Amino acid sequence: MPKAFKLSLTVEQEQELIAARDQHKKAYVREKAAAILKVGQGQSIRQVARKGLLKPRRPHTVKEWIDRFLEEKVKGLLVKKGRGRKAAFAPLSEVEAKEAVEFVLHQSPRQYGLKRARWRLQDVGRALRWLDGYSDAGIYKVLKRLGFSRKKALEFIRSPDPDYRYKWQRILAAYREAVTHPEQVILLFQDELTYYRRAKIHKTLQLRGRKQRRHRRTAGANTKARITAVLNALTGQVIYRQRSKVGVKVLIDFYAQIREVYPEAQQIYLVQDNWPVHTHPAVIEAAEQNRLTLLFLPTYASWLNPIEKLWRWLRQDVLHNHPHSATFKLLRREVVEFLDQFAQGSLKLLNYVGILSKDELASMCRLIC
Repeated sequence: MPKAFKLSLTVEQEQELIAARDQHKKAYVREKAAAILKVGQGQSIRQVARKGLLKPRRPHTVKEWIDRFLEEKVKGLLVKKGRGRKAAFAPLSEVEAKEAVEFVLHQSPRQYGLKRARWRLQDVGRALRWLDGYSDAGIYKVLKRLGFSRKKALEFIRSPDPDYRYKWQRILAAYREAVTHPEQVILLFQDELTYYRRAKIHKTLQLRGRKQRRHRRTAGANTKARITAVLNALTGQVIYRQRSKVGVKVLIDFYAQIREVYPEAQQIYLVQDNWPVHTHPAVIEAAEQNRLTLLFLPTYASWLNPIEKLWRWLRQDVLHNHPHSATFKLLRREVVEFLDQFAQGSLKLLNYVGILSKDELASMCRLIC
């Protein structure tokens, strides 16, 4: 019959264990220190493991605590990095596993023999050997630990215009000219917007749960309205015209309206997109008669037109989830009220669309120059 294990602690070891039992910040270290002290006081390892702690432990676990303490003192009772259960991506490090997952997710599943356009959890498990055999829930937990989750892709298009750089340089040159001679040169960004009687439904704050607020619509034709507007690149002033339709005649009248607002300007640059109506012969002639210089954006490059963000603001504050499907005239009035707040210019609007005002440009120039 094997001899019972006896632990003889020195005074120094006993004091160190008492301090760890009473004061250590780690609860599991306090438990281990208490167990070793009890064995040192004459209790058997089995007795301490079964009934001497907050919950039963296996005797060989308590024996391992004692061995580690005798070798490394209280430091040996700490759980060291790398001990315990191995990560699902072992022997890879967390950084290597993250890079491997990111590489796979940036490829098409078809390159891995999967006839799908998007990755599923089980597909990722097949593509990465170290995830083979894991359930969907297990793969989800691993990906979550590595920092991956489902996210919507950003829509992106690159302008195919071969004259992209030339057109954009012309617009930048006009901007510099307007900044240098703000009284004589005006730079305007133009665009058109269509909105409808029936509102587009977007997310709004609501109580969590299955119940959702209902957005009521009125039956009938989905009537639309059109706006053509320009944004002054230096003052934030908005000039607009709202009609049920915007065509050649409306643009001709609108160009005359722009010249009336800036009668003393020697040069007015009008930046437009490539809507075919903008290049109609009658529209071009009207621009020449009103002494407007037309500058066309590169094709499919709406991000170069800051007035697009004015439409975003209008949609968020007025158009999305609007309650006027039965009173379209009221909605049109609200659109007018929104645009009229920028009739005399707006620093807030310039900042919103990402353009510096004249004063900000002047102060920046003083700092740089």
